[in-house]
Amino acid sequence: MSATLLQSSHPADAAAAPAAAAKSGAVTEELNLARARAAARTAGHRVEAVSERSETSTTWVNPNGTLTTEVAAGPIRFYDQQAHAWRAVDVTLGHAPDGSVVSKAHPQGLKLAAGSLPRMAKAAPQAAPSVN
Repeated sequence: MSATLLQSSHPADAAAAPAAAAKSGAVTEELNLARARAAARTAGHRVEAVSERSETSTTWVNPNGTLTTEVAAGPIRFYDQQAHAWRAVDVTLGHAPDGSVVSKAHPQGLKLAAGSLPRMAKAAPQAAPSVN
């Protein structure tokens, strides 16, 4: 689930710009609101203000100077301390060298232990009542 907050007297102005940003070589993000505002006005399409980015929101400056903030119900990205950059959350599972199962990119380092099934999981099929 996500929600979009439009900070404009004309919401249609904010919605019309994304297609223009798809042009190759177009500026899609700037460091702060002031730079994003200038870039959006010059380029004629919305530009993300990276300084406003969070785990759950993205803020865009529209060509007319208004802001659009898209808010997600849960994390869509996290700040990777090792890379010193934002990374998109990717819960696609893969095998790690130690035999465990890990997600590709998770804010908490999602890891499922390797090894055999726990005793309760092994016993569960045998404990189920038989149906005749």
